Amino acid sequence: MAPETSGSENSGSAPLDAVRNIGILAHIDAGKTSLTERLLHVAGLRPVAGGVDEGTTATDYLDIERERGITVKAASVNLGWKGCFIHLIDTPGHVDFGAEVDRSIRALDGAVLAVCGVAGVQSRTEVLIAACAKSGLPRLVFVNKMDRRGADFLSVLDDLRFGVEPGVVAVQMPWGEGESFKGIIDLIRMDARRFSEDLPPLPSGRERGDEPAELLCAIPEDLLPRAEKLRSFLVEKLADHDLSIMEDFLTGAMVSPERILVALRRATLSLSLVPALCGTAFRDLPAMLLLDAVRDFLPSPFEAATPEGVEPKTGSKVRRRPDRHESFSALVFKTSSDPQNGRLCWTRVWSGSLQAGGRILDSQSKVIVRTKKIFSIQADKLEETPEAAAGDIVALSLSGAPSVGGSGATLCDPAHPLLYESMRVPEPVVSVVIEPRTASDTAKIGSALEALVAEDSALRVFEDPQTGRYELSGLGELHLEVATERLSREYGARIRTGNPRVAYRETLTVAVSHREEFDRDIGGERMRTAVEAELAPGPRGSGMLIEAAPGLRIPAVWIEAARKGLSSALSAGPVSGHPLDDIRATIRDVQVPTGSGRLAEVAVEAAASLCGRYCTSHAKGILLEPVMRVEVEVPEAFFGATAAAITSRGGRLESVDDVQGGKSIAAAAPMRVLFGFATELRSATEGRAVFQARFFRFEPAPPSISGT
Repeated sequence: MAPETSGSENSGSAPLDAVRNIGILAHIDAGKTSLTERLLHVAGLRPVAGGVDEGTTATDYLDIERERGITVKAASVNLGWKGCFIHLIDTPGHVDFGAEVDRSIRALDGAVLAVCGVAGVQSRTEVLIAACAKSGLPRLVFVNKMDRRGADFLSVLDDLRFGVEPGVVAVQMPWGEGESFKGIIDLIRMDARRFSEDLPPLPSGRERGDEPAELLCAIPEDLLPRAEKLRSFLVEKLADHDLSIMEDFLTGAMVSPERILVALRRATLSLSLVPALCGTAFRDLPAMLLLDAVRDFLPSPFEAATPEGVEPKTGSKVRRRPDRHESFSALVFKTSSDPQNGRLCWTRVWSGSLQAGGRILDSQSKVIVRTKKIFSIQADKLEETPEAAAGDIVALSLSGAPSVGGSGATLCDPAHPLLYESMRVPEPVVSVVIEPRTASDTAKIGSALEALVAEDSALRVFEDPQTGRYELSGLGELHLEVATERLSREYGARIRTGNPRVAYRETLTVAVSHREEFDRDIGGERMRTAVEAELAPGPRGSGMLIEAAPGLRIPAVWIEAARKGLSSALSAGPVSGHPLDDIRATIRDVQVPTGSGRLAEVAVEAAASLCGRYCTSHAKGILLEPVMRVEVEVPEAFFGATAAAITSRGGRLESVDDVQGGKSIAAAAPMRVLFGFATELRSATEGRAVFQARFFRFEPAPPSISGT
């Protein structure tokens, strides 16, 4: 990113009820980046909408994104529209970069789900809708690619309504589909808009909101019955949530567009209904009407559900109001590296305000840092601003160590501490060995990996100090392929990489307990302590849980020190040295150490680590392997070849559904059999299959690989 002094919108003067914080979410290839480009164009920020195929998009600004035609990093842009200020985050569609989406959702108040009008509801669409529902995000559906052959708006609505989004209601319908797509019919106002020629570019800084981009006319007679039916369905659904509309619906009275807009906004904000629009990312009109819908139906920060936080001292749960006069609180939802400003913390401000130069507390690390600079974000450009306030999404340059202000950190007023829920980091399922080409490259690789992992918390890195090699773990082959390519291209690291391999885990089959007596010199001071702990198998999918035994009454500082020591010991299991998973570690006792201060904490950590190592070395365990949820959409003619390709690798077919133009196959398969599967599938289906694999769960590995 590079700082700029002008050219991007700024929310500083916008009233909070005019702010919208939204994300564009979609399955891969549903056209969300093209849609984002069109939104920027109609808002007057780009004279011509960029193209994915041409590599000219604003939000896909990395060379690797433009060359591959995919989004790998979430990008933020700001735009103005008819008195509204919109923070918009364009997110990746590929499942390997799903952690970027999960982090971004934590910063949003609403979402636009782009769905392909031809392919319809796809596997990733379902996951994204579930994530929005879990986070309580009001949302719109935009059925894209209505100008493509095979597009079917009503079929997509049926798939949504009878599947994952039962509250979806059409507020528009297409005037024709495929090559005959002529315009959009407004079901609220019951009129039609026919596409005009492309509009000329606007001068920089001007909005297009009030300029005509279509020819307004009556609904064609052949489409009027369908439009009336869809409007009647819309009014009927609104009647379930609005008593006055219910009365008019029952008597057959006409409901005005103004009342529909008010009632639909209320139903959208309450998550009862989801308005659906339609169009194409290659025309201005659909983008303009979508921005109108964002303004009309999605919440301002005042109306959004602010997250619940915990006051560290009391443990009480609180929600701070989205008011600049409240105590400052914010969540860092991702970090990035900037050549001029170093590490930047992408931050959603939930309450209060922050000035450049101000001091804030990182509640997780309990470190007070200084805000060196505040930036508004416009894709790959930064604009320095003196202040950030409730409702803003900004990038902060902070003083302090790299561990401060990391992804998931809570930043707050030191006088009024608060802690928001941290980010869930997905489990890596595949890893690759990285080593320097020459000894002189070692230092650069280490710092480059550190920067890359700080930016993407879904990546993990382990260094072997004896060989100088690193092991980088991630969420899939593409995830690691992009990461290693970025190491070379962006960070100038000269590396060699091995073949991808599975990131295994281990778990215990029986419980083991031990008491470790510790009596040693540390820093010239005699330290005596003891830690007693038990390791036991946990439920499948429970991860690693380390807790104090009920009734254990010792100061929290010793519990925390014992927890740290056990955590470090459990990074290697008894079978093959892989990290332990699905276990429950219970701290039974901690003997208060002699001495005090940090050295006493070190003694407890060391005793707990030795206790944990004893337990793992004397335990019986089994190897766990990551099993992936495999989802393939394929034309019917290639169904047999696809099913055979999955089962020949040991995959289990779990369901087969009919979708627009073919079959949707869901299967489960171990990660170890999926290396090279994408290439085989392309060959078997002449490149017409759409394939994604996401982590499902860890399962016991077969005995044949237990020595891996």
